[in-house]
Amino acid sequence: MQEFLKEKVMTKTLGGKILACVVAIFVVVIGVIVTYNYISSSSQISTLFRSIQKGILDASYTTIDITMNVEAKQHLNAVAEQIVALDKNDVIAQRRVLMTAEELIKYPSMYIVYENDGKVILQDYHPEVGIENLSSNFDNVGLDLRDRFWYKETKEKKQGIVSSTYISSAGNYKGQRLATATYPLIKNGEFIGVIGMDLFVGGFQKRFENFEREELPNLDVYITDTSGKIFSHKDPAIVESTTETEAEKALKEALKKAPEGEFYYNHNNEDRVGFYKQFPFGWTIVSVTTQSDYTNAINKQFFISTAIALVLLVVGAMFLVVFVKKLVAPLNS
Repeated sequence: MQEFLKEKVMTKTLGGKILACVVAIFVVVIGVIVTYNYISSSSQISTLFRSIQKGILDASYTTIDITMNVEAKQHLNAVAEQIVALDKNDVIAQRRVLMTAEELIKYPSMYIVYENDGKVILQDYHPEVGIENLSSNFDNVGLDLRDRFWYKETKEKKQGIVSSTYISSAGNYKGQRLATATYPLIKNGEFIGVIGMDLFVGGFQKRFENFEREELPNLDVYITDTSGKIFSHKDPAIVESTTETEAEKALKEALKKAPEGEFYYNHNNEDRVGFYKQFPFGWTIVSVTTQSDYTNAINKQFFISTAIALVLLVVGAMFLVVFVKKLVAPLNS
């Protein structure tokens, strides 16, 4: 009887040891798999999210470049060709050309400044004003526009420029943020003046809303002008800030190294990663998000993988218990 009981205990002990060893091996294997999946998922998610963020930058860059560089340059070039073909003193004919361009694209204002005498033709966009009401006189703006930086720079470079942004202080568009695009007037190889137009820049954020992705909930797309000031951002407080932000400081340092790339900075105690690209006319566009967007996605994937692994571990352990019991059953008999 004692021998039988002793064998029974040994059998149970053997079964327990086998079960413990197999479960331990199972746990180690699951742990290795989970760790490998975490490392692999981290790399894959980071690569994917960086690709999404870079894609948003490229799409945003394209839409602004078309508006400010391609379209503006083409329109100004077309208008300039028509202006130089007209008599300088035929003011109404020149106003008609400007007015037609404004009606097509809804530019708030277009103007011509002549080099030899500084005379100005200023044509604001007024839908209610017909061609028959156009003034035949040059405009008296009260200052010599040839002294403006955009005029001097256009004259010097003999090519169009896009200015830094500014808040209109008068007229129909008082209080709105604008930028100026220019183009030189060249007649028979001689520089005779500059044609310019104002453009609205306050609606850019509406365009960027089309590029929002749920994978990057904290994503921002913003633009800085030639001075490095952020003028387009979903947060009005950043646009209105009179002090240089950490984002502006970090971007300036990055631009010293390359006109396109990646940079990092801290804002409101959050680490941020940004991609940037500079336009040919000096502005820079940025897509930036918090590091937490990356880590949250990685942690979420890790949690899912771990939960699946734990379920597999429990189910596997249950099967192992049954298997080991059946394995040691002949020994019991």
